[in-house]
Amino acid sequence: MTFKLGDEVSWISSASGITKKKIGNVVDVIAPGVSVHKSKFKDDLDASTIPRKEESYVVCVGPRPGSRAKPKYYWPRVSALSLHKDK
Repeated sequence: MTFKLGDEVSWISSASGITKKKIGNVVDVIAPGVSVHKSKFKDDLDASTIPRKEESYVVCVGPRPGSRAKPKYYWPRVSALSLHKDK
């Protein structure tokens, strides 16, 4: 599945034995074979420098309304992403 800028997507993330569903918006589209470190969000990502073979996406998970937290940016595996339909 391909996505476009602004699409709301979701995926399941696991770290340290904790599983969370993350929901965010596509903010950058990375071409196949291009490192995510060419993205305008490169300074906000903690991601591998190895380019992916398929088109991939930088996703922004914004803070909850009223929160002082900064948005977080992710480069999830494309196979884990789905269009978020719960509104």
